[in-house]
Order: sequence, then structure tokens, then C-alpha cells
Amino acid sequence: MIATPDTMATAPVVGPLPTVIPPQATRFALENGLEVVLVPRQVAPIVSAALMIRSGAGIDSPEKAGLASLTAEMLDEGAGGRDALGIAEELERLGADLWLGSGRDGSQLSLQSPRETFAEALDIAADVLIRPRLGAGDWERVVSDRRTACAQRRDQPEAVVSVVSDRVLFGDDHPYGRPAEGLERTIDRLTLDDVRAFHTGHWRPNHAFLVVAGDFDETALRARLDSVFAAWRPAPVPASPTPPPWPTRPRLVIVDRPGAPQSVVRLVAPGTNRLSIDRSGLAMLNAILGGSFTSRLNFNLREKNGFTYGASSSFAFLHHPGSFAARAAVFAESTAPAVREMLAELAGLRERPATAEEHAKARATLLMRVAEGLSTTGGIAATFGEIGLYDLPLDEPLRFAAALERTTADDLRALAVRYVDPDAASIVIVGDRAAIEPGLRELGLPAAVIYDTDGERL
Repeated sequence: MIATPDTMATAPVVGPLPTVIPPQATRFALENGLEVVLVPRQVAPIVSAALMIRSGAGIDSPEKAGLASLTAEMLDEGAGGRDALGIAEELERLGADLWLGSGRDGSQLSLQSPRETFAEALDIAADVLIRPRLGAGDWERVVSDRRTACAQRRDQPEAVVSVVSDRVLFGDDHPYGRPAEGLERTIDRLTLDDVRAFHTGHWRPNHAFLVVAGDFDETALRARLDSVFAAWRPAPVPASPTPPPWPTRPRLVIVDRPGAPQSVVRLVAPGTNRLSIDRSGLAMLNAILGGSFTSRLNFNLREKNGFTYGASSSFAFLHHPGSFAARAAVFAESTAPAVREMLAELAGLRERPATAEEHAKARATLLMRVAEGLSTTGGIAATFGEIGLYDLPLDEPLRFAAALERTTADDLRALAVRYVDPDAASIVIVGDRAAIEPGLRELGLPAAVIYDTDGERL
């Protein structure tokens, strides 16, 4: 018999969490008004950049949803003297990656390359930003692909429940009530002139924020930025719309998918905005409820009851108050029991205060996510890009970590009372109505309101 080593005689002890130490950042502005943050990091010979435009899908009109997203997608279809293939070939030669996209509150260009080729890659990015071709042939192809994607989305239950939940929660007149990618009927209204106008009106240096992180010489980089962005001129930017108040919402919504073996369930309710003083506490509360694998929701629905492979929750912290959502995809026959348990877990946040173990685990989970976001050049660029998008101070990671330290179990219970009311949540389900509605009625829920896959009330 082999003797047990002395080192295995006692269980290891988890020590205190290390302090989160964000990298040092320098903030300044170019002559054209572009705000810049430089974050040196010499761990690897890589440079990452994130350029944020402070206009996204949230400013699309109800009739033209998808415009911000399509504008971002069009920019690298040809720029400067290169077509889309030429851009791709040049980036491949440089070992660089370039990505464009648009979210609710902003649009983004991301660039990453080896240190030696970053200057050349930056030239390409500047062409894409300042001198996009925006040609008719490219537009026809891109808009056709987007129209197809919107049609295909109807066959994806997870995507459908997101579209319907947003329309139910925010309403049609709210900028967050429509999918960022648009709907087929709104895509059909868009023209290339709309895209050109959006680019001219919103993709301006005085409406942007640039982060460069990685291995670079600061003096040389500053000179390069001045040079490549010299032709990018500032201009007045159209005002963002003021969102309407929260609409009256139905309690139960079903999108009927006859014969579906699963039900995709989403519980949605109003949340708060990105600048809220409650953000850190709500992030911790969410980690306990459904923001980690060991959360209450996932343990109940997956481990205890076997209704699903996973359940989760989240708060969307945006310019305007966003959503709170709890979600799961469950076996059709388990739909009503799963909804019952989800509502019970939301109520449990008020009735069962966070234990010391839950509190410590939630804080550790969030601190590790902050540290993880600052562990790579790409993560640093993304972290500080969000800081710029929401006009936060550069020490935001430290402020968030300090707020987590101050948050008590009593604070979390108070936040649950304020933000997580199971009786105020709308329950949106994509599933077989005939199979699931009787069980839902037995829970005491009202008759379902029926929506189609685009979020239209039937």
C-alpha cells in the first residue's frame, strides 16, 4: 500500500483574492476631436484597437430598424482603393483581423495585428472609417444577405424569444424594442442613401472613442494617429431620440410552434441603466440568481429537476434603462413546472437572503471576470472601449471592484425587492401552445397573448 503524501493530508485553503490592478492608461484628444486612450502592454508583440461610435441601433427609427447595423457591415465592403477582396487579402498578408458591428448603444471597429504590421493595418482601418466605397453592387448583396438572415431567424427559437421579449418589454416605439439587425419589413425600406447618410451623420471623430492597447511606442503611435486620421473631420451629430415610458405589458405571451419538443422560456422585466449606482450590486445579485453555473436558477432547473441543460439570468445595462431577464430552454412537458420554479427563484431572492457562501462566490466570480477582461490586449481594448462608450472614468474597473467589496447581503435583498418582482415579469414562451398552455393556466396565469415570430401581436 502506498502511503498518502503529507501534502494530501489536509484540504487546500483558498487564500484571499488578489487585488485587481488595471493597466495604466493615457487619455488625450486628436485635433479633430477624436478621444484616444493608450494602454501599453508589452507581454506579447500584439496591438489591439477598438474604435467606438456613440450611435448604434438604439437611434434607428421604428421604420428603419437595422440601419446602424447595415451601415457598419457595409464599411469594409470596399474602401480607399481596395474592394472587399483586396481588404481581406491585405489584412491576411499583415496577419491582422478587422471587425465591424453595431449594438444597441454604439457601433464599433476592432483591429488586431502583430506589432510590426499595426501601422499598415491602421491605414486600412482609416480607409474603412473615412473612405468607404458604399457601392450599389455591394449594397444589393449585403441587404439581400440581411433579408435572408431575418427570414432564417424565424426558425431559431432562441432568436425569436429575444425579438418578442424586447418588443413586449419595451414596446414598438422604444429604441430597444426592435432587433438591432432589423426586420424584413424594415430592411425592405432601407436604401443605400440611408446608409450613406448614417455614415456621414454619425461616424464622426467628435462622436467616437479610440482605444489602442498592446506593445507600441507611444510617441510613434501618436504621430501615426495624427497622420492617418487627419482627413477625418468633425461635424455636428444628430441628437438621439428620447425613449417613451415603459408600456403596459401582457403577463403571458406564447409564440406557437406546433410539435416543438422544447419550450424556450424568457421572463423579462424592467432593469436599470449603465450609469446606475446599483449596477455593481445587481451584478452580484444576478451572479447568485443565474449568472454562473452554480447559481440558484441553474441548480434548481438543471441539477435538482432535470428540466433543462442550463438556466441563466442577466441585466442589460445600457444608456437607457435596459432589461432584466431569466431564461431557460426546457422539455415541452416540463414547461409549466419550469415556469413555476423560475418564478419561485425570483421570489426567493427576496425571501431567502444571500448566504455568506453565495455572497463570497458572487464577488469572486465578478472580480475574476474583471481580471479576465484585462488579461489580454483585446480584452483591454474592449474594456476601455466600453468605458469610452458610456463616458466613464478610466478607473472604472477599480471603482466596480470597490463597490463589490462594499455590497452586503442586506443590500442585495433591498435590490431584489426593487428590481426583481416575479409578479411584474412578462413570461414569453416559444413552444407548442396546445401542449403547454393548459399547464400554464393551472399555475394561475391569465390566458396567453399570441405573437408571431417577428413579435407582431396576433
